Amino acid sequence: MAEVCPDCLAHVGELHELFCLKERCPYCGGQLMTCGCISTVLQLNPDEQKAVDEYVDDEVEPLHSIMERWKAALSKKGRILFKGS
Repeated sequence: MAEVCPDCLAHVGELHELFCLKERCPYCGGQLMTCGCISTVLQLNPDEQKAVDEYVDDEVEPLHSIMERWKAALSKKGRILFKGS
């Protein structure tokens, strides 16, 4: 049986579902959901940083635009495939 991510069910060699708790950050190698790279990579201003820190609803501005920029930056850098254990 093929190994799968226990959180998002990605198979070895596939991308995790974006922001799966097991996904690694392509910038620092840490857990993508908890790393601080979004702030440095996107050079967030204080208002944007507050929106990220509070993370209420990513369908509402300004968080929606920030998350779209972050998704684009992650794709450009190259998201990390699930490697298994």
